[in-house]
Amino acid sequence: MGSVVVLQGAGSGLHSIGRGDRPSHDTEEIMPEARSWIDRLAQRMARWRARGLSGDWVVAVSGGGDSVGMLRVLHHLAPTCGLTFSIAHLDHGSRGEASQADAAFVVELAESLDCPFDLGQWRPTRAGHFAADARRARYDWLIEVARRRGAGVVAVGQTRDDQAETILHRIVRGTGLRGLAGMPRRRRLADDPPIDLIRPMLDVSRDEIRAYLATNGQPFRDDATNADITRTRARIRHVLLPMLARDDNPDVAAAIVRLGGLARSSEKAHEAQLRALNWAASVDLDRVEIDREATRALPAFLRSEMIRSAWRRAGWPEQGMSARRWRRLARLARGGEASGVAIGGGVSATTEGRSLVLRRTEPDRPTEFDPIPLECPGEAVIPWAGGRIVVGSESGDEVIDRDRLVPPLIVRSPRPGDRFEPLGMGGRSQPLADFFRGRNVPRDRRALTPILCDQLGIVWVVGHRIADRVRLTEATRERIGLGWNGFERIPG
Repeated sequence: MGSVVVLQGAGSGLHSIGRGDRPSHDTEEIMPEARSWIDRLAQRMARWRARGLSGDWVVAVSGGGDSVGMLRVLHHLAPTCGLTFSIAHLDHGSRGEASQADAAFVVELAESLDCPFDLGQWRPTRAGHFAADARRARYDWLIEVARRRGAGVVAVGQTRDDQAETILHRIVRGTGLRGLAGMPRRRRLADDPPIDLIRPMLDVSRDEIRAYLATNGQPFRDDATNADITRTRARIRHVLLPMLARDDNPDVAAAIVRLGGLARSSEKAHEAQLRALNWAASVDLDRVEIDREATRALPAFLRSEMIRSAWRRAGWPEQGMSARRWRRLARLARGGEASGVAIGGGVSATTEGRSLVLRRTEPDRPTEFDPIPLECPGEAVIPWAGGRIVVGSESGDEVIDRDRLVPPLIVRSPRPGDRFEPLGMGGRSQPLADFFRGRNVPRDRRALTPILCDQLGIVWVVGHRIADRVRLTEATRERIGLGWNGFERIPG
């Protein structure tokens, strides 16, 4: 049957399971310890199909053990579950030859399974935003693939360990009950036509998947960046969870996931309560009216969530709303008077009889704030944006060519007529208003976006993009990082 081909390249990371021959895909060897979780997965897929879930899937495969294990199990179960699927791999190009070897490995695996496959390529354009941009690009591309192939499902390979890491990561960053619930097993990814995102392996541990692959002699790839413990997620995976498992609870990952399940159940119960309270909130495009008498006796958390639910029904953006702001609204709904109180996001609150009325306005012209000088290196608090901008070390949200700066630097708010040469447009300029529209920045947030400028114009639209003229090049001699640290600024 031939031998496993070891793909050469820097940091190839090919896992050989110990069998010299390529694994046979005609039959899967299922050990007793794997039978139980595979049977559970088959039962869940049968329930999904009975409830109308599409049988045409796109299976996202990175080449790592989790996604390769998912692919092999789905390939085994497909005939009995009525599934047809294709394989998709997006090459992020972030690891040079190793990324190319990952793609070649997935292509070879797809061919050995006789499965249709799609191979995409994506390259980052913003320093300091790789993880978020790569995730967004991956899902956007998977939606395109699903639409092109007429598939109603995209399957990804997150495991029980990924769920535990996600929940811990959110706890570290600060989260509420919704975040504590972790990743959903199934959610709508796109509409028209409907496409669902499925995580079929979310109850299965990484060790169980590796054991299954070993039994079937299936190699997989390993991304060396996952071991970089300078990253919070990697420290949780390789330091914190192993320490907790060694010193406190060998099943700590399962315990965390159970906590997430309880949080999810509580969230669903709260959602049912909120639906029963929909009558207490009148919602319009630019106005939300809360019946204070109906909500006064509610617990503060539920009152806050009811207001948040009405806010969402109105279609208002939540980016600028913090837990403190929601609590403030909950206090106003319980008692106290308000007359044109600014909440944030262009929303003001007033009390009118027994109602709390929220109004959202879009000003005709952005409010301008006094420019703030900034040393290089140095830092400055930007009060209207609720954060601090830092120009300093060789790392940050963005990294630029220091020699391209023309001091002095200032931080200001956007002005009518501003033009910008965003990175990635080859030095071509565009109105800043068009840039904001292209980035889907809500109108009420545009006036609060800090703009870092030097004598030649805009250097950085904070949180979005640097100017093309300050990008790093082969001629760069000195790098300097730009950073943004946000914090809550709403008084009272």
